[in-house]
Amino acid sequence: MSEPAPHPSDVLTDACTLEFTLDTLTQHFDLQANGYCCQTRDLWQVLLSAAARGSTIEATCHDLEEAPASNTVRGYLNEQLTAEQVRPLEADFNRALAAQLPRWFRRQLRSKTGLHLALDLHDVPYYGKADQPNQPDQMQPEHWVCRGQAQAGTTRFYRCATAYVLQRDQRWTLAVTFVHPQESLLALVQRLLEQVRSLGLRRGCLYLDKAFCTVAVLTYLQEQTPFAALVATPVRGKVTPQKAKPDQAECGGTRALCQGRASYWTHHTFRSPSAGALRVPVAVLRTWTLRRDGKRHWQWLLFVVLRQPRLKLRLTQVRERYRRRFGIESSYRLLEQVRIRTTSPNEALRFFCMGLALLLGSVWIALHWKYLQVRGSGPRRVAREHFTLERMARFLSRAVEAIYGAVSCVPPPNVKSAIY
Repeated sequence: MSEPAPHPSDVLTDACTLEFTLDTLTQHFDLQANGYCCQTRDLWQVLLSAAARGSTIEATCHDLEEAPASNTVRGYLNEQLTAEQVRPLEADFNRALAAQLPRWFRRQLRSKTGLHLALDLHDVPYYGKADQPNQPDQMQPEHWVCRGQAQAGTTRFYRCATAYVLQRDQRWTLAVTFVHPQESLLALVQRLLEQVRSLGLRRGCLYLDKAFCTVAVLTYLQEQTPFAALVATPVRGKVTPQKAKPDQAECGGTRALCQGRASYWTHHTFRSPSAGALRVPVAVLRTWTLRRDGKRHWQWLLFVVLRQPRLKLRLTQVRERYRRRFGIESSYRLLEQVRIRTTSPNEALRFFCMGLALLLGSVWIALHWKYLQVRGSGPRRVAREHFTLERMARFLSRAVEAIYGAVSCVPPPNVKSAIY
């Protein structure tokens, strides 16, 4: 039985929220500002205000009366955040994310049962172009820009990958890595799981979407990690169910598995020119959704299930278990609410804005467990409805406005200067 939750001794206020967040940032990051009008604390307060507003540094500085100039803030950022600092910046964010985990949760990470984790990719659209194409790749603005399917009017993105815990009210981002366009999915999975294992997690179940269903990743998960895995599988191939043969269903495209009128277990061999072949158990589910006209639309869902004896899943449980993975999508929607907007070609600054948004989400959860934990026996729980992420953003914005003052009026323009 869990220990009773302690009664919170402090009241959560906007000033308290700002101080808690500033302490976290100044403890794990080396951003410095030693100017006459802009000190390190001023730099962080402007950045937090811009993130809370979901706005740009330019607009935030113009809206705060006594804040440093936007050019000054951007100058400090561009000077200290360079392309060589992307990986050190990633390590700083991982340390800051790990620091938000309470002690009781760290003990749970080291338990024998393990936790449920989701790994996923998140893209932020990029609309710029390389201004100097003759420069080497390391100096071009697009050096960290990844290509992907068309979304939001572009096919180029800054990309990050995260590991996210899916346990009741215990939702934490455990690790983040920034994606280089030349990196493989296998390298991303290895780096994320290495960071997760450094926190003490040795067992659990991984939930991955269709992008990770490759022979290299599946082989690594099956042979070199202790984690069970549930991986969505894309339906590919040109073989129709009516013309499918046994050998095609075994070694051909996964579309050949979509036959019959009921769900079933089977094995499928995935092949890759570089990674070889791998035979894994697959759950083939026949399900339906309602169309707009109210009629049923039948569809097939395929999932690779690694270490099935440990998961002990029935066919009816596979889809419901995989639905837990969509919690990581919620974390990305929250990320977009508190992400600083920028058009800068500085890749380190772009990743800094993404990492800061993820960190603010973890700080938001940490504030719940520090100030809003519900007293009583039984499972640990918090009063999440009293402190939404939108309210935290408003707390940060109000606290910064109380320091610098907000522009509340606009004087009329000088008519003489406008004429001459």
